[in-house]
Amino acid sequence: MRNSIVIYFLLHTSILFSQVNFTATPSKKTLGLNERIKIEFSIDQDGDNFIPPKFSDFNIVGGPSQSIRNSWINGKKSYSKSYIYFLSPKTKGKLKIGQASIEVDSEIYKTSPIEIIVTSEIEKPKDPNDPNYIADQNIFLVAEVSNKNPYLNEGISVTYKLYVSPDTGVDNWSEINSPRYADFWSNNIDIKKLNIKEGKYKGRNFRYVVLRKTLLYPQKIGTLKIEPLTLDISVQVPTNKRDFFGQVLTTNINKTVSAGATSIKVKELPIENVPENFSGAVGDFEFKTESSKNKIILDDAFELSQEISGVGNFNLFDFPEIQFPNSLEVYQPEKKEKISKRVSGMKGKISNSYTIVPSSPGKYKIPSTAFSFFDPKINKYKTIYSEPIFIDVTGGLNESSEENNLSMINRKIVKSKEEIQFESFKTKSKFHQIDKEIFFNSKSYWYLIALPFLISILIILVKKFNKKIRFNYSFNSSNNPKKVDKKIMDLESMIGNKLQFYDHSFQLLEFYFRTRFKINISKMTNLELELKLEEMKFPLIQRELFFAILRNCQMAKYTPIDLNEMNTDFIKIKQLIESSEKNFL
Repeated sequence: MRNSIVIYFLLHTSILFSQVNFTATPSKKTLGLNERIKIEFSIDQDGDNFIPPKFSDFNIVGGPSQSIRNSWINGKKSYSKSYIYFLSPKTKGKLKIGQASIEVDSEIYKTSPIEIIVTSEIEKPKDPNDPNYIADQNIFLVAEVSNKNPYLNEGISVTYKLYVSPDTGVDNWSEINSPRYADFWSNNIDIKKLNIKEGKYKGRNFRYVVLRKTLLYPQKIGTLKIEPLTLDISVQVPTNKRDFFGQVLTTNINKTVSAGATSIKVKELPIENVPENFSGAVGDFEFKTESSKNKIILDDAFELSQEISGVGNFNLFDFPEIQFPNSLEVYQPEKKEKISKRVSGMKGKISNSYTIVPSSPGKYKIPSTAFSFFDPKINKYKTIYSEPIFIDVTGGLNESSEENNLSMINRKIVKSKEEIQFESFKTKSKFHQIDKEIFFNSKSYWYLIALPFLISILIILVKKFNKKIRFNYSFNSSNNPKKVDKKIMDLESMIGNKLQFYDHSFQLLEFYFRTRFKINISKMTNLELELKLEEMKFPLIQRELFFAILRNCQMAKYTPIDLNEMNTDFIKIKQLIESSEKNFL
């Protein structure tokens, strides 16, 4: 009886401890029509198949973004996964946010519906002591457009800058809305790292960082709209209070900032004096055609290349067509490009390389080719002509000496005699077929059929085995796991010293990714890192965690960071390394 009671108690206790908590928490339950609300769906266990509410009374202005938090409190591990949305109400009144659902261990869990009261538009706070008002006056997200009145297909750039006043700090940020370029051909300009600079905005001194640069080529005429970049920022705002030592105390708030929508008025290209061969090139270009040889032997090959260089809308126009003589056999061209993306536009060169084989001797002329483009600096069309190319094809062996021709005839004669002798040998000989097993459907036949498949499977297994050995050896050969553990222990002892902690954090990440995955993060841009991690099939959560840590390492010198944040980042680093080991061992 006593044992039964103990068993019942243990089972009941395990059920209680395994209870799943799935909640929906709004940032506020009353807001103005012109305000936004943040809602976070959190669960304390790992779940799948998250389904959000329909949000029929709201517009989704940001999200979903996902975050995972692991922490240790009094020796107990705490886990939380969150799905975050930013919403704006469609109308006033009592609005409803429905139930979200998620699956945990084949069980479906749902949040409770939430009622939100939406009032009329609320005026922005003007109290100089209000943290929101202070943030409004000291943080700005600006989209700078290089040219708001370009021609069709003319390259322009948009640069997004985050301005922060000297007495205000930024801990972190996340994108709520990314800009959309529906009527543009777009290409992001790589930013190797975030550099803090000083400058003026609205006549005041600010620190600023360039967050994003994008190169745009408008594909329609008229007024085109660039959707805004919107960020959710964690801001440290000074208060009117001071600590024991007279230092100004700060308070943390979350602020949504937007660069605002930008309108571009695109001009049509001039319709007068348009060259016949104009195919849409806009910029400033040079054009040439070259041949690898001018004198060749019949049936030999040579290369003819077209090269366009300069600044402009590369890949948005066609190469000029070359009129080749009929006696030249021309193969499909090989296209090469070497282009860099800059604020001023795409700069570099592209080329078409043709392989050509003459079919008969003679002197050939490849005529001059014209390439036309529109130069927006002078508002005129230009046409460049390549030089004509002359090719002299000699007959080669067909024009050899009589002696060579005679030797060729003699060889043919000898060959003919041998063939005759062989024919006579065949006619005089008698061959009899001996009895043997029919090859088709025999054991040998089926062995030969199966052999390629067996060899292929063996090769695949050997490659996988060798790859695993090489991968593990590269990490384990020099006690790297022990070194990583040592660096983590060292990092924990540095919590409290901001600069030392984040400098060592970066060194730890650099060492781990270099020795574990042969990724040198210090020599790669964020875009290159993103592409590399995607290629290696890093989960999205791990990639977001990695870049969040990396961003804090880069910003630590310029923003105030407290002890709690360092503890959080330490846990994130451990979580990143542990999850990477689980996924890739």
